[in-house]
Amino acid sequence: MIGINCWKPSPRYVDPEKLAVIVHAIAGRVETVALFVNENPLQVNRLMEQYPLDTAQLHGDETPDYTRELKFPWFKAFRVNDDFQPSLIVQYGQTRFLLDAYSKNRYGGTGRTFDWEIAIHAKQQGKLMLAGGLTPDNAAEAVKRVQPVALDVCSGVESQPGIKDLEAVKRFIQNARGANRETPGIMMDHPEHEPLSRPTS
Repeated sequence: MIGINCWKPSPRYVDPEKLAVIVHAIAGRVETVALFVNENPLQVNRLMEQYPLDTAQLHGDETPDYTRELKFPWFKAFRVNDDFQPSLIVQYGQTRFLLDAYSKNRYGGTGRTFDWEIAIHAKQQGKLMLAGGLTPDNAAEAVKRVQPVALDVCSGVESQPGIKDLEAVKRFIQNARGANRETPGIMMDHPEHEPLSRPTS
């Protein structure tokens, strides 16, 4: 998976011109995931079709009713705070879902972790993708402890907001894959869910 940030207020936003170049370069070789935050569903459909992109990641306050207007594959990201209820996940009716750390003022990219016990419990609801404060230093622990189908890394492999450190990206993937080899039955046993890095977001 390659995540591409389509939310304009983000320092990781990818404008349409760059989006077209990226998708052209990797189309058919890896799943392209476009991140949206409270975007008009008509605009989501338009962008997904125009470029084209494989899957939409809904990282805002989108409701189940909102998702009924989408014409492309999607999954929901949930921001986890102390009041988070994993039962909310099933209301969206998707196999895959992502858990990220909650922030009052930001939609992802905070560099914060959350209680991984919540993530472990939430795996009962489907295929968990784990985000939130992941770095090369804790990627292996996340794989071994939580056993998600994918890791979503963003600020944890950046030299500054929006600028990826390619050495950190490489180390993150190496550490995640190394831990996966030591923990059979997760991540790499699901070839469609290799460690999810966001070098373009």
